[in-house]
Amino acid sequence: MKEQPAHVDQRELARILHEQWGLAPGRLCHLPVGFGDHHWELTGAAGGRWFITVAELAGGWRGTGPAAGYADLQASMETVTALRRAGLEFAVAPVPTAGGQALAPLGDRHAVTVFPHIDGAPGDFGDQLPERDRLALIGILARLHGATALARRTALARGPSPASRPALEAALGELGQPWSGGPCSEPARQLLARHAARLGRALARLDELARAAGSGPAVITHGEPHPGNIMRSGGRLLLIDWDTTGLALPERDLWLAAGDDAGAAGRYAELTGRRVSSAAMDLYRLRWSLDDIALAVRDFRGPHERDEDTELAWAGLTEEMGNI
Repeated sequence: MKEQPAHVDQRELARILHEQWGLAPGRLCHLPVGFGDHHWELTGAAGGRWFITVAELAGGWRGTGPAAGYADLQASMETVTALRRAGLEFAVAPVPTAGGQALAPLGDRHAVTVFPHIDGAPGDFGDQLPERDRLALIGILARLHGATALARRTALARGPSPASRPALEAALGELGQPWSGGPCSEPARQLLARHAARLGRALARLDELARAAGSGPAVITHGEPHPGNIMRSGGRLLLIDWDTTGLALPERDLWLAAGDDAGAAGRYAELTGRRVSSAAMDLYRLRWSLDDIALAVRDFRGPHERDEDTELAWAGLTEEMGNI
C-alpha cells in the first residue's frame, strides 16, 4: 500500500519486533509497495536488514473475522516454511519468532511477519516476463506442484469460489439504498448498478466453469505467481508473497504464469504429465477479476478517505469490470 496506515502504531510494531524476534530497530521505514498489506524495512542497530509485513486480518479473502484471518495466514506461512525447509530454494519463507512461530499478532486485527532482506526488486503485476523467465517459472511451478505431499499437513484448501463472494452478492442486493462509508461509496454503488446484470452473469459463469473444470487432484499452489511476486536474485528466480498459498487445481497458478502461451502450457504438461485444462484456466482468470471487484467494493462500502490507495483501488475496480 502507498499510504502509511494511521491505524498501525509504529512504536507498537517496533515493540513486537523486539519482543518476538529480538530485533532492535535502528530504523523502521514504511515502504510504499504492494497492495493489500503494509510493509516496512527494518535496519537493525547492528546493520542487518529485514522486510516486515503487517497484514490486516478482518474480512476479505482471509475469512470473516480476525481469528479466522490469523489462522489462514498462519497456515500459509507454516506451509511455505515447510516447503523451504524441504529444499525448495525458490520459496521465500518468513523468519521465525524466538518461540518458533511464523508470525505474531499486532493488536486484535493485524499480524506481523518478518522476512529476510533480499537484494533485488520484484516486477509489477502487468509486466510481461521474457520467454526464458516464463519457462523458468513454469519449471518452478512444476516443482512446487510436485511437492504437494510436503504441504498437506499445513496447507488449506482454496476452493474455486472466492471467499469474498458473499460480500459481493450482498452488495448487489443492496443497490437500492445509499452507501455512505466515504467519498467513493456512492460512485461504487452507481458503478455496480450499471454492471449488475453483467456481474450476475459472471457469477453464474464462474459456477459453470467450476463444474467443467472438475475436481481433479489438488496440488499445493502459490496462488499469485505474477511478475509482482517474482524476484531475481543471484541469477535465480524467487517467489515471494505466499499468503494465498493452498491446495487447488494447478491452473490456479498456471493462468498467471502461462497465460495464452501454448508453449508454456505444453512445457508444464511435459514436466508433470498433467494436461492443462482450458476450462480451469478460464475459471481462475474470472475468479481473480471477481475477487478484485468484491474486495474493492467491500472497501468502498466501508469507512475510507480519498488518497493514493483509494485512487489505485478505484482504477483497479473499473478495469476489472471490463474484464468480466
